[in-house]
Amino acid sequence: MTREIAHQKSFEKALYAIEPNFPSGKLPGMPEFTNKYYNMSQGEGDAEGPWNTGPLWENISEREAQSAVDGGSGNAVVKLGRKDEQASAAAALRTASDPTSDPTTGAELGAVQDRASPRMSRRRPIQGANK
Repeated sequence: MTREIAHQKSFEKALYAIEPNFPSGKLPGMPEFTNKYYNMSQGEGDAEGPWNTGPLWENISEREAQSAVDGGSGNAVVKLGRKDEQASAAAALRTASDPTSDPTTGAELGAVQDRASPRMSRRRPIQGANK
């Protein structure tokens, strides 16, 4: 579980770092992908739960359906005209991460502190975490 908590914190901080587009809902996701779960870790230990099955998810397990989901070849290819290149450059500026941003994440809210780390430990609760 430790790895998943670390991933949650990392992803949440990365999303918050693109300030104009997060939290979710400010800029909608692409509807053809937002409810798909690509089951890339198949085999022993593969588990199902509300994180990948149920009415919110379309579970994609077939290997053939997992590649080239946009109808392309599956290879990274970008072809832009001049106007689209300019729009892309503007979007890159608009969505650039703020490396100084360090908000408290949902995973950190329930964590506890120790003397070595002001953010996490098992010794005492973070002040205000249960409000």
